[in-house]
Amino acid sequence: MSVFDSRVAKVANMSVYEVLTIILIAVIGLAATAAIYLGLLNWAKAFYVVRCAACHHLTFASANESQSSCPHCRHPALTHPLYALNHPGSLSEVRVVGDRLRY
Repeated sequence: MSVFDSRVAKVANMSVYEVLTIILIAVIGLAATAAIYLGLLNWAKAFYVVRCAACHHLTFASANESQSSCPHCRHPALTHPLYALNHPGSLSEVRVVGDRLRY
């Protein structure tokens, strides 16, 4: 392997790291922007983070009151797929009612 080949390999590796870094920066920037907009919607009283009345998971709502059900209650296999695979007969048992948070 010549010196030129090793330099090309190093440049190719650096290019991959640079592209991955740019993608990571873009994802973090989009997440931060989304969080800012959700916070502004909360100030405008159009978006709330509330607890589900059935399972006490955190969920999103347009009113500042507990919802009767959440996506976790309606689709437990989608929100906890590993538990659903290991416990096929008890999909409705995935609850966090016993957590120590104060409501």
